[in-house]
Amino acid sequence: MGINISPLLVRESRAAEATLFLSPSSGEYVQGKSISVKVMVNSGGSPGINAAEGLIKFDPEFLSVSSLSDSGTIFKLWVTEPTYSNSAGTISFGGGLPGAYKGAAGLIFTANFKVKKAGDTTVSFSSGSVLAQDGKGTDVLGSFGNASYTLIEEPEEVIEEKQPEKKPEPKEEEVVRGILPPKPEIKSKSHEEVDAWYADNDPEFNWKMLAELTGVSISITDSPESDPGPISDGIIESKKFDNVEDGEWYVHIKYQNNSGWGKIAHRKFLIDTNAPELKNLRADNGGDSNNPSPDLLFSAEDKTSGIDYYELVKGTDVKRVEVGEVTGGKYTVDRLDPGEHKFQLIAYDKAQNSASSSISFFVEPLKSPIISDIPGSIKTNQELVIRGKSFYPDVTINISIAKSEKELEVYTTRTDEEGNWSYFHQDKLEKGNYEVRAWIVDDRGAQSFKTAKHILLVVSPSIIEAYGLIIILILLLIIIGLCTYIWFIKHKFGEERIRIARETEEAKLKLGEIFTALREEVEELMALADKKTGLSESEKRVKDKLQDALDISEEFIGKEIEDVNKEIHLKHKK
Repeated sequence: MGINISPLLVRESRAAEATLFLSPSSGEYVQGKSISVKVMVNSGGSPGINAAEGLIKFDPEFLSVSSLSDSGTIFKLWVTEPTYSNSAGTISFGGGLPGAYKGAAGLIFTANFKVKKAGDTTVSFSSGSVLAQDGKGTDVLGSFGNASYTLIEEPEEVIEEKQPEKKPEPKEEEVVRGILPPKPEIKSKSHEEVDAWYADNDPEFNWKMLAELTGVSISITDSPESDPGPISDGIIESKKFDNVEDGEWYVHIKYQNNSGWGKIAHRKFLIDTNAPELKNLRADNGGDSNNPSPDLLFSAEDKTSGIDYYELVKGTDVKRVEVGEVTGGKYTVDRLDPGEHKFQLIAYDKAQNSASSSISFFVEPLKSPIISDIPGSIKTNQELVIRGKSFYPDVTINISIAKSEKELEVYTTRTDEEGNWSYFHQDKLEKGNYEVRAWIVDDRGAQSFKTAKHILLVVSPSIIEAYGLIIILILLLIIIGLCTYIWFIKHKFGEERIRIARETEEAKLKLGEIFTALREEVEELMALADKKTGLSESEKRVKDKLQDALDISEEFIGKEIEDVNKEIHLKHKK
């Protein structure tokens, strides 16, 4: 489906033309009464239409719109819901439906007018368009059907109430004895709830028909209990009343069968077709141009059903305001940011008739703070410190630190008695570019505009800066380890040196003992040899050689042991 509504479209050639018209198109109506005018469309036949819009003009001197109703409309979608302005004398609408409408009398909406004064007046279309369901959105509007009404003053003469015709009493011998019909159970699709108000002044009621009924009598009055009379309105199961005046009404119905009239059923229904009165809407900031929550002052009244609730509309935001929230014609709006604000106040009565009024006012901002001290760049391991000044003591300073790819973060601090402030950002910032701004919020919620953007560059520190302490600790551990190792080696060497020196001394002593023993043995052998006779010269030479070998060996080994001792002591000194 494509709904493409536009007031001016180039018309293409087509086989059929559509018509926008009003029903009724004429009539005579009494001052102070109501007129229900149905806004209709004739599709012109195939291919059908799927959208229409229009602007209707009426003379506000003679007529005023009391309500608009889209009950029973062929449209399911609204680009512009039916809206009226009694001051301008206009009604505008624009809507459509998912499929195609091909009928000759499609209801778009109903406008309920109140007759203000006598005279001749017209209700007419000033512009409009009807779009075909042809896939192109072709405007197939061919003509408008306007309406002319004659409005007359309420008759001054008193019209005598017609006495209901009395049916001839049956002769006594003709009276049929039997069971009377039951009391009817009255229902209504137009006015389903008994205690609810409706803007529909054409109520329709229905009841069950019984096979033995010979008549039904029905009437409406403003009395809770009334007899509709002995005249039958026919054997009917529903009845619709047109143009019933506003107020509290009652419908009375009774059945008749061959035994006579049964008990009367009474049912209340409430009608209010007139919109509330809403006037004198204005804003009151209490003399404080910075007041973020001004009061809306107004007067609202609905004489028939009473005010049900209000709606406060700001842009696309709609807030329901209960009657109890408005005291003495005053409602305090929620806190507003500085700047211009436009509100529409809509008052609804209990029949959902509405009246609206709009207002625009300006909330002055507080003076913005000053960021006097902020670094151009910091490292990721540094703390961000921001300082500034303001014109206000003891207020909240909001500070936003925004990074393009992340959501806005807002932090707060307070000004001192002289308006100075400082902010210390505890968390470390990631590497990147940041925008820093500040603004004031006082205890009432009044705000200043934000300061200009301050660009903050956050960079990574050098390796030495980032890991300097770790490197120092590692080097310190290495040095401690080396010192420990050297001490261990030196300690081990010292123990080894002592052991070697001790063993060398022991070897020296043992060698001395060994060589002493060898000399003694040689001397004993030589002594024995000397006692023998006939010791040859060669034997003497052997003895001398052996003695020399012992002396040389003892001297050499002793010298080597001394060299070892010297080497050990020399290394120890080194």
